[in-house]
Amino acid sequence: MTTPASPPQPPPQAQQPPPRQQDDGLDDAALAVAVAALLAGSAALAAAGGAAAILAALRRRFALSSAASQALGSVLTMVTAYPPPLTGIIGAASAQTSRMNAARRAQYVIAASKRVLGAAREARAKGEPIGAAVRAQLERERRFYEQHQAAMWDRAKAAGQIDMEAAVHGPLLGWLAMKGATPECRQASGKNFYVDSPPDIGLPGIGPHVGCRCIAVSPWPNGELLAGSGPGYARAA
Repeated sequence: MTTPASPPQPPPQAQQPPPRQQDDGLDDAALAVAVAALLAGSAALAAAGGAAAILAALRRRFALSSAASQALGSVLTMVTAYPPPLTGIIGAASAQTSRMNAARRAQYVIAASKRVLGAAREARAKGEPIGAAVRAQLERERRFYEQHQAAMWDRAKAAGQIDMEAAVHGPLLGWLAMKGATPECRQASGKNFYVDSPPDIGLPGIGPHVGCRCIAVSPWPNGELLAGSGPGYARAA
């Protein structure tokens, strides 16, 4: 007796890859570096369109989605309209702080762009007006940026005071904590550090934490040297 042929089996379905997370290009590690460099030259770019010129330069180098470009452009427009106060570089502390402030400003731009983009997506998902959601988030970002600028100014002032002390006493200075200091700052008080090779906790008034009120003074006689990781190192507050 002839065995009937089995019906043809459908080919096995290819295993589907897991869904990819949406990538708008804002997480590119090099993006913040480019933003910092372009913002540093934003005055020169003003005649060429300011924020629009910066965004165009970024889009040529990075694979930014249309939504990410719009969010980044709106934040750049706000940031370039309110530039930070000009501060001079008079020594090692102010030079390092200037670089820190530039990095922090660029990191803020990226973080703010992500928040604006998130607000737009949330509004779209809820069926709410996207424009209103973006404007509300940008208003919040303006308040955040005011706080960010105040922190940059405080760091610049502290750095200038450190450089003035270094001009009198040399690159080796002492750390003095004020009343109510954090445990980390109290441990540093009475010890010495080099301005051009800051300790791992940063510089007094700049690095240990936000709102640090410690100051630099003449080096403590026989004071212990605070541990540092080498020239140019400064922890960001």
